Amino acid sequence: MSWNFLTPEIPEDSLILDCRSDNQYRESTIKGAIGASFAKKPFGSGPQSMAKLSGFIEEVRNRMQKHRGILIFDEGQGMYASRLGWLLHSAGIKDFLILSRKFAELEPSLLGGGTETLDSPPADKPSTFQGICSISHVQVNLTKVQLVDVRTPEEHEGKLPRMVSPEPGSICGKIPGSMNFDWRRLYDAKGNLKPRPDVLSAIRSMGLIPERPTILYDFNGARSSTMALVLTRCGYKHVSVYLGSWMEWRKSSLPKQNYKVWKP
Repeated sequence: MSWNFLTPEIPEDSLILDCRSDNQYRESTIKGAIGASFAKKPFGSGPQSMAKLSGFIEEVRNRMQKHRGILIFDEGQGMYASRLGWLLHSAGIKDFLILSRKFAELEPSLLGGGTETLDSPPADKPSTFQGICSISHVQVNLTKVQLVDVRTPEEHEGKLPRMVSPEPGSICGKIPGSMNFDWRRLYDAKGNLKPRPDVLSAIRSMGLIPERPTILYDFNGARSSTMALVLTRCGYKHVSVYLGSWMEWRKSSLPKQNYKVWKP
């Protein structure tokens, strides 16, 4: 296994977190897993969103004291599992693994109905997330960082507002000065992360400098969280995810490139 945050196994006595939807979780999940569908929900970078996130992460921190590490999974390519993983990493929780096998490929004997979901009130004081940055931080540092848009070229070029289920009237475009790295380049034809040397070669072809601060974004901070985990394992030192991403930026009065209102 070339990525140390992935595992094909279910470690014994792990806190298992299911990042799929509540309906999927209730219908069938890994035995003993807890529903963590909040990882799929959109979050901006304002104080209310960060307080909600902080409440969830603190609940995970409390629960993990009775377990040996954390196992995270979703339905397939790990976008939302990676999103939760990057949030944990950014909060200083490093003892987690992401299941590399797709949920549909798991043996029936491992599965059962889900019964418990994470539910936590917003934190009184938002946690400090070292690898998450706000819209104001991106605005101030636009010319000082490597800003990478990991959406598809169609999204980056303003042809589509989002990859899945684009809505008529949605604003297309990109954050000014951002370069594009299509997140799909991380995966092979079977939907698995490519070996580290192949990914590192693709990243280096962009000209990204490992020592320079890098901010990643996409539509809602999921695809960029996968990229963040990969970059840190490839030796990049100062990596952050703009969690609000294009979903938040497009609604602001801040400048946009490739601006267009999408009509099907």
